[in-house]
Amino acid sequence: MTLDSYLSRMIRVAATAMRLPAHTFRRGQAMVEFALLATLSMVVLLVGIQFAIIGQAALAVTQASYLGARAASVNSTMTSSQLNTTLQTLVSPTITGAQASLTLTNASDPTCAGGTRTFGCGFNVTVTYNATSKLFLPTTWSLPIFGSTQIITFPTALSSTQSAMTE
Repeated sequence: MTLDSYLSRMIRVAATAMRLPAHTFRRGQAMVEFALLATLSMVVLLVGIQFAIIGQAALAVTQASYLGARAASVNSTMTSSQLNTTLQTLVSPTITGAQASLTLTNASDPTCAGGTRTFGCGFNVTVTYNATSKLFLPTTWSLPIFGSTQIITFPTALSSTQSAMTE
C-alpha cells in the first residue's frame, strides 16, 4: 500500500464521516455521564439514609430520657436499675439496649439523702445508646472529592440528659 493510496482512503473515510449526523459520534457519551452521576448519586443517597437512621435513633434517645425523668419524678423511690426496667417497656423499639442512669443533682441536700427523694429533690436522667448496630455503612468514610479527601464520620455514641425534680 502506497502513501497515496493510504491518503486517498483516509480522505474517503473522512468525507463519509462528515456526512454522518453528529449524534452518531456521541452515542457512548450519555452512558459514561450516567455511570459517573449514578455512582455519585447512590453514594449521596446512602449517606443520607444512614444519617436519617441515626437521627431517628437520636430522637428516640431524647424521648427516652424525657420519659425516664417523668417516671422518676412521679416515683420518689425509683433507682437506676428500676428506671432501666421501666424504660425498656416505654421506649421505642429502635433503641433496644439503651442504658439509663439516675443521678442526684445535689447529693448533699438533706431532702435528697437516703433511699427516698422528697418533694423538690433534683436529679438527672441520662440515657446512652451505642448506635453501631444501626450502621450499614462503615463508621468512617474517606472520599476523594474535588481534589481533596473528605472524611465522613457517623456518630455512634448517642446520649441525652434530662433534669427533673421529684413531685
